[in-house]
Amino acid sequence: MQTNHELKGLFLASISATFWGVSGAIAQTLFDTTNINSLWLTGIRMLGAGIGLLLISLITKVDLWSIWRHPQDLLQITAYTLLGLMPVQFTYFLAVEASNAATATILQFMGPVFIAIWLVLAHHQLPTRPEGLAIALALIGSFLLVTHGNPATLVISVGALGWGLLSGVTSATNTLLPTRLLTKYSPMTVNTWSMLLGGILFNLVQPVWQIQIPLTLANISKLGFVIIFGTLLAFLFFLQSLNYIRPTVVSLLDAFEPLSATIIAVVLLGVSFQWLDILGSLLIISTVFVLALGQRHNDAAAVNFRQARHEDDL
Repeated sequence: MQTNHELKGLFLASISATFWGVSGAIAQTLFDTTNINSLWLTGIRMLGAGIGLLLISLITKVDLWSIWRHPQDLLQITAYTLLGLMPVQFTYFLAVEASNAATATILQFMGPVFIAIWLVLAHHQLPTRPEGLAIALALIGSFLLVTHGNPATLVISVGALGWGLLSGVTSATNTLLPTRLLTKYSPMTVNTWSMLLGGILFNLVQPVWQIQIPLTLANISKLGFVIIFGTLLAFLFFLQSLNYIRPTVVSLLDAFEPLSATIIAVVLLGVSFQWLDILGSLLIISTVFVLALGQRHNDAAAVNFRQARHEDDL
């Protein structure tokens, strides 16, 4: 029975990470074949997922309303939405639009390294051995990925590099900002309200109906995948996986996200990856393994890390 539960957890965690990665590749095809932009896609994604989370929470009787009795917590939700959830999704799609899903996902994967750097600076202490190794691997990997070893040359655009690194930074803020809220409320409560608020705010700037997209079966299916599978179900599967396997194991399986995005981008979308790109990508991805293994004796902290980590890819 224990083995069956572990297999179920492994399956759910792997599928959730794969859904996140595939949704980035699908977003790339939408940018390439229609006139939609990152602002529009982020808005419809957040609003659609927020409505879906709201309906699921009401059906499963999740306590969504107690937070409304605490104005200070509502302010924290607002800060988390404005400084965490909205920018991490927007900068990720901007990086995809400026480059490709594989590069954008890999650069965003540096988020845990930015978290390690922030914790070192905030606590005025030297990094632990795993943190130091992760930082070094991320720096070397990103250098190879964006320069191919030649510091005088960029093999991706400045915009792609800037948005990709910024998506990593916002991934870190998206992880750190809601930690206090997650000690008082369920992830479903925090993310339902944050998704709805973010979706509404994005649509005030770029309403869904202002961009004309051909309502073909392909386009509708792609949008549906990004909202339902790449956001809503991915998040729910991730939460369910934590009921069966340790958070550190879930962190390791998170590598399916950049791997799935890269495979689809290379095989189906024609993105060219040289061996230095592959090496740099593997070094960046390996940082999550290093950090997760370094936290194997602190699963409680890892729970907070993982619960907030993939609200970026919601």
